[in-house]
Amino acid sequence: MKARITPHQRFWLGIATIGCLSLWIRMAFPIFALGGAAYDDLLFVRQAAEIGSGNWLGAYNNLTLAKGIGYSLFMLLNHAIGLPLKFSEHALYLSVAAYFSLTISLLYRSRPSGLACFALLAFIPTAWFADVGGRVVREGLYTSQALLLLTLGIRCWVLPHAISANEQLRIQWRTLILLGLVAGWFWITREEGVWLVPSMLLLMIYWLLRQGDWRAQCHSILGFLFLPLVAASLVVMTINTINYGVYGTFRNNDFRSSDYQSGYGALTRIRHDNWQRYVLFPKDARQRAYEMSAAARELQPFFEGAGGQGWRDAGCNQTQTSPCPEILSGWFMWALRDSVAQAGHYKSPEDAKAFYRRLSEEIEQGCQNRPDDCLPMRNSLLPPWHEGYANDTLHASWAVFQTLATFGKTAPHFQPSNGDKRFLALFDSVTNGPLAATDPRGAWEEFTLKSPRDIMRLRLAQWLTKGITTLTTYGLPFAFAAWFLWSILTVLQSFSSRVLPSAAWWVASAVAGGIITRVLLLGFLEATSIPSNNMLYLFPLVPFALVLLPIIIWGTYRWKFPK
Repeated sequence: MKARITPHQRFWLGIATIGCLSLWIRMAFPIFALGGAAYDDLLFVRQAAEIGSGNWLGAYNNLTLAKGIGYSLFMLLNHAIGLPLKFSEHALYLSVAAYFSLTISLLYRSRPSGLACFALLAFIPTAWFADVGGRVVREGLYTSQALLLLTLGIRCWVLPHAISANEQLRIQWRTLILLGLVAGWFWITREEGVWLVPSMLLLMIYWLLRQGDWRAQCHSILGFLFLPLVAASLVVMTINTINYGVYGTFRNNDFRSSDYQSGYGALTRIRHDNWQRYVLFPKDARQRAYEMSAAARELQPFFEGAGGQGWRDAGCNQTQTSPCPEILSGWFMWALRDSVAQAGHYKSPEDAKAFYRRLSEEIEQGCQNRPDDCLPMRNSLLPPWHEGYANDTLHASWAVFQTLATFGKTAPHFQPSNGDKRFLALFDSVTNGPLAATDPRGAWEEFTLKSPRDIMRLRLAQWLTKGITTLTTYGLPFAFAAWFLWSILTVLQSFSSRVLPSAAWWVASAVAGGIITRVLLLGFLEATSIPSNNMLYLFPLVPFALVLLPIIIWGTYRWKFPK
C-alpha cells in the first residue's frame, strides 16, 4: 500500500513551500543603510554595538533614552547568531505568520482558510521596498511583534473551550506568560503601542463575557487577566532597573517622562501671532519665552543659530515645504533635546530632569504674569488643539487608508546605501550584511544584483506585489463594508437570541479595530504634527490589511452555516 499524505501534512507542506519561496525572494533585497541617520537607523546600530561591547547604551547624552531598546536587543542577538539581519527579521515574521494562520485554521476548523492567510502574509510587499523593509529600523521587528500579540490574544481569549476559568488558567498559563513577555518587548520597542490596545481589549471582553459564575471564579479570572500584565511589567521593569543602575534614572524612554513632556508643553503653550500648521515654537513665541524664562534664554543660541537652522532645513527639505517657515513639529522634539544638550544639561539624567522642570515652572510663572500670551498649562507632546483639526484628521485618515490599500502604489526596488564609510562599516558588522552598494550601478545595471538569479527574484517580487496590490486596493474597502454589515446583523441577532456574537466576528473586529485605530492615529499626526502618510509608519498594519478579507469571508460563511 502506498503511504497517503494526510490533510495535516499537506497543510504544513504548503506552509513550508510558501515560506521557503518567500524567504528566497526576500534575500535578493539587501539592507538600505543610511549612515547619516543619527537619530534613527544609525542610533539603533550604535546602541546594539554598545550593548555588545559591555557599555549598555554608552555614555549618557540626549539620545541615550530617546528611543526604545527592543530592536537593538534583537539586532545584538542576531549578530551573535551570525545570520544576516534581514534573513532573521523575515524568518521571524514568517514564523509568526504561520502561527497566526494555524490559529485561524483552528478557529474556523478549516485548513484552507489558514493556508490562504499564510500565502498573503508570506508575500508581504513592504518587505521588498528599500525605504521600508530594507532599512535598519524598528518596523521590521515591530510588524512581527504586533501580529504575534494579536495571535496570542486569540489563543488566550478566543480559542479556549467553555470550561471553568480555573481549568483554563491551568492549561493556558504558559501562553499567558508568553503574551505578557511579548507585550513588554513590544512596549520597549516603539512608543505608540497603545494603538493595539483596543484590539486586545475586544478579545479580552469576549473571554470575560463567556465566563459564568463570576463570584466562584473570581480569583481564577483575575489571575487569567493579570498574569500577562505581570509578565509584561517584568520586562519593562528589568530595562528600567538596568537604566537606573547605569544612569540613575528609572525609565526606558524619555518621551514618556513627565519632566520632558512638561518642558515641551511649556514652550508649546505660548501663543503665536499667526498660527501655522506644523509650527509649535515660532519666532514670536520664542521671544516671549526668552522674556519669561531664564531657562528658555539658555536655549536661545541654539534656536537662533546654526542648530535651529539645521532642524528647520531638515524638516522643510523632507516635507518639501517652501518657503520654510520654522522648525516643523515633527522635528521640534529633537531640536529641543539638542538645544538642552548644547546648553550643557544632558550630562546626567537628573540634570536634564531638573532643567525641564525649571523651564516649565518659569514659563508657568511668566504666564501667570502675562495670561494673554499663554494657553492653559500643558504636559503633553500633542499640539495645542486648533479648530479644523477634527475635519482635517478625517480627511487625512482617509488618505492614509488609501495608501494602506494600495501600498503607496510602490513597486519592489533597491536603493544605494549612503553615508560615511566608517558608519557603513559599523552597519555591515552589526547587521551581518549584506548592504546595498553605494555605487548606484552595478554589473547588472541595478544596485546590488549580482546574477540572473537576483533579476528573477526581483521580477517575481514585482509580479506578486502587483497582484496583491490589486487585491487589497479593492478587497480592503470591500472587507470593511462586509465587516460593517456583518456587525449590524450579528449584533441584531445577538439581541434577539440573547447569545454572544460568534468568535469569528470578535477576531475580525479585532483585526479591523487595529487598522482603524492606527489609521486614525496616523491621520491625526498627519493633520496636526508630522507627515505620517507613508508605508514605513503603515508597515505594522500591512499584515492586518492582508488577512482581513479572508478572515471575513470564512468568518461570515461559518456564521451563516455554523455546521
